[in-house]
This record gives sequence, structure tokens and C-alpha cells, in this order.
Amino acid sequence: MVTKFENIDLEVLENIDLGFLMSNSDVARGYDVSEDNIRMQKSNHKDELIENKHFVVVTQKNAESFGIILPPKVRTKTYWTKMGVIRLGFFIKSERAKKFRDWAEDLILQKVENDFSQNLNLQKIRERAELLEISEKEFGVFERVFYKIGITRKEELAITSNRAVAKETGVDFIELAEKKGISTSEKYFTVTELCQKVMDSDKFSDETKKLVSTKAGDKPRPQNLNKTLESHGFQEKIDGIWKPTEKAKNFSDFVQNKSKYSEKTVFHTVWKMEVLEEIF
Repeated sequence: MVTKFENIDLEVLENIDLGFLMSNSDVARGYDVSEDNIRMQKSNHKDELIENKHFVVVTQKNAESFGIILPPKVRTKTYWTKMGVIRLGFFIKSERAKKFRDWAEDLILQKVENDFSQNLNLQKIRERAELLEISEKEFGVFERVFYKIGITRKEELAITSNRAVAKETGVDFIELAEKKGISTSEKYFTVTELCQKVMDSDKFSDETKKLVSTKAGDKPRPQNLNKTLESHGFQEKIDGIWKPTEKAKNFSDFVQNKSKYSEKTVFHTVWKMEVLEEIF
């Protein structure tokens, strides 16, 4: 693209890695010095002006990689990067040099800026994909190890492995799936849902219905059903959580619920309808 500095047309080539590229002749025009002066500065300050950082030497072989077309008779041509143009301004002592240096420093090409932003987004996506891949591998490792130490129930193994991965990498696969927990192939109910099933069914006595409902008989009372399950040996309370006993293994499952609105993770036991036949 062609841009202006104090009514001088200068060609600036977009380059995402180097800011921009400007030919030796245009840099000289910007600083209002001869091309020989620019070459002299490059030679005198060779320790500070580094190739591929402050300037690039474009040849017939590498021109395409810079998006440059050299005339057939031109073997090489020097282009200055944004950093190089600015650096030159500290060696050329004049008011004009200071103005041109400041202009070059402020010059941001819209396409370069957009490409840079897009590259950042792509980089974030790549980093996220790598993290997910690492987390998936860790999940497999945790599953194998936890199975060996005795966590053999499929759902509990998945929940425990997921929780371990989340601690290690911050990736929670259950949360990413937007699931409240690990589902099973069979139908299970919470204790509150079981209470409602009893209240709505004609199979249970009035006494049983009173047990699992409030005094008004219009709402479930899960506390009483939990105590009944405990008294029949189907569950026990450990660290404030109801957990199924060995007796309940064919009637229950232990699942994890995680609310999107709270950091608290809740574990609870769910039941098959058949357990009601065992206790009533």
C-alpha cells in the first residue's frame, strides 16, 4: 500500500511478523537523506542493525516469501522492517529524522493488526486444543489407576477421574458437556422423586404415604425416606453424605451434580423403584 509522510508517497508492504517492510530508497526519502547514507548507517552500526530483525535482504529466491516481486535484472534489494526504520532514526540526527521515526513508530497497518489479532485467536484455540488432548490422556491414566485401587463402578470411576483431571488441568469434562452428572442406562430417582412416586401411587398404604410426605400431605418429605433406607441397611451417612451400602448395590447409583451457579459439587445416591418393594 502507498501511504504519505509530509506529502511524500511511500510504499509500505504489509508483513505480520516484521510490522511492515519499506525499501531502502523509500526509507531514504522519508529521512530526507541519500540511499548511500542509509547504507553507511547500516555498515557503521552493523552490531545494532541485525538482518531479519531490522532489515531483510530480498533475493530472487526468497522474494515470494515476502510477497515481493523483484525485476528480473535485480539480484538483491534491501527492505527495512518497522523496527529497523525506527532504529535508524536514532542514528540520523535531525528534526526531520525524529518526525519520520515517530511517524514510523505510530504506523500500524489495519490488515497487519487484524491478521495479528486473528493469529492470537488461532493460537488460543491451538493451546486450548492441546490442553484438552492432554486432559483426555490424563483421564485415561486416572481411570486405569483408580480402577486398580478398587473404584470399579463405571459411573463412580468416571466422576472420580473427571474430578482428578479438573484438579490437574482445570478441564472439567462434565461441565463442558453441560451435564449435571453421569447418567446411567437404567432409570434412577432421587429420594425426593421416590417420595413423590409413593404419594402418587395406589400401591402403597396411607401410612406409607404419610411417612414420605409433609403433615399437609402435599409435599415430599425425603428426610423420613432417607432414615427408612438407613434403618433397612440400604445406605449410611458418611461425612454428611448418604452413600449406598453393599446391600444396595443392585438398587442404587452414586452420582455427582454440579450446579453452574455454584462452585459446590454435590454427590448423592439415586435409587431404582424396586427398592421401595424392599422397604415397604
